[in-house]
Amino acid sequence: MTTAINTHAPTAPAKRGTWGRVALLVLLLAVAGGGFAAWRTLKNGANAAGHTTVATEGSASEPSSDTAVPVEVTRLSKGGIMRTSRQIGSVHAYERADLYAKISGYLDKLLVNYGDKVKKGQLLAVIDDPEILADAEKAKADVTQAKAAVEQAKQFIKAAEAEHKATAAAVDQAKAEVDRYAAMRSYHKKKLDRYKELVVKSAIPQEIADEEQESYDSAVANENASRKTVLKTEADLIASAARVKKAEADLEEAKASQAVAEAKKVRADVFVAYTQILSPYDGVITKRNFFRGAFIRSAADGGTDPLLSVAYVDKVFVVTDIPDRDVPFTDVGDAAEITLDALGTQVFKGKVSRFADAEDKDSRTMHTEIDLPNPDGRLKPGMYGVAKVFLGVDMVASTIPSKCLVGASQGGKADVLIVKDGKAKKTRVEVGTDDGLRVEIRQGLTPQDDVIVSIGSVTDGTPVQPTQAGTQVKAAQAGD
Repeated sequence: MTTAINTHAPTAPAKRGTWGRVALLVLLLAVAGGGFAAWRTLKNGANAAGHTTVATEGSASEPSSDTAVPVEVTRLSKGGIMRTSRQIGSVHAYERADLYAKISGYLDKLLVNYGDKVKKGQLLAVIDDPEILADAEKAKADVTQAKAAVEQAKQFIKAAEAEHKATAAAVDQAKAEVDRYAAMRSYHKKKLDRYKELVVKSAIPQEIADEEQESYDSAVANENASRKTVLKTEADLIASAARVKKAEADLEEAKASQAVAEAKKVRADVFVAYTQILSPYDGVITKRNFFRGAFIRSAADGGTDPLLSVAYVDKVFVVTDIPDRDVPFTDVGDAAEITLDALGTQVFKGKVSRFADAEDKDSRTMHTEIDLPNPDGRLKPGMYGVAKVFLGVDMVASTIPSKCLVGASQGGKADVLIVKDGKAKKTRVEVGTDDGLRVEIRQGLTPQDDVIVSIGSVTDGTPVQPTQAGTQVKAAQAGD
């Protein structure tokens, strides 16, 4: 019994040491197998999720070391961000007029009130001014009188012309009388000469020759008288011609007086028209400052308040101020969307219709107008909201996700991390518009650069293993 006990006692510790070593070896093999299985599962899961290992210059398709950080990368997408300008905008009537009185007087009739729809040329109000009406009646009478003077002058011309013709006929008759008396003088001269010869021959008595001498002297006297008559009638003819000219001048004077009278009548009629306030176009009454019976002071006499205001609102325009940075990109025809606080989320679409083409020196903004149709009258002058103007896309630029930026951009510059030789490398880029989702890259990257998207704890020089979503790979390839 003692021998048996002594024999087995020393061997028991040796058996326990051997089994301990076996158990430790089995445990180590199990841990290694589990780690390998976990690594295979992680790799297969990543491939199943659509991730692809991207090889970069100087790196293998497998992680370069146990410390490489998996990062998602992307590449440039061609085309910039749609540039927009969102500014406060206000609605204005397409046309608006303050109607002042041209003359002073009492408001006799007021035919419209706030909100009334009116037509072009519609009578809106009447101002009472008896003096203007009296002046208009006098001007009308003066025109009638001037017209009568013109007709009278025309008749004077006819009378002067008839007298001139009669005088001309008298001149011709006087000249004919001269010829007749000259012929009688010549006849009696010859007859007297024969009688004188007969008296010398004692063929006839002296008394007969004396009688013929008397007849001859009478013929001479008549001839002389007829010549004087010709001179007188010729003088009368000249005078009648002058009277014709005077009558013609009187007619011109009468016509001028008629023109003056008619001009005064037109002026008087204009002042009469000033007593009536008419609508300059179709629209709506937006202001009424006086009531019937009130004394209206004309603008020329110092009146400062308009009698009425009318606005054309079938079409309106929205005024917005484009800031300096967006002015170079603004063009007539740029699409625009208007939202108004009073009308909720409803969007009104229009286009840039006109702009000042110059910036305000104080605000450094450019006055811009966007026309909008308003057939139902929902858009009221004075409403305000936001005017969003689409200024176009810069096709020279490219974009990446905004979360690629390392920190905030300053002065149009920013930093990104790209994959270079298996490590993250900080790169300075020139940026443009950033809408919070994507940012424009103008310089600093190439289409082949892999830009790290999810930066996390990655810094410049960190070993990285890039991955890229399948859809992003396709976009990057399309960009190439």
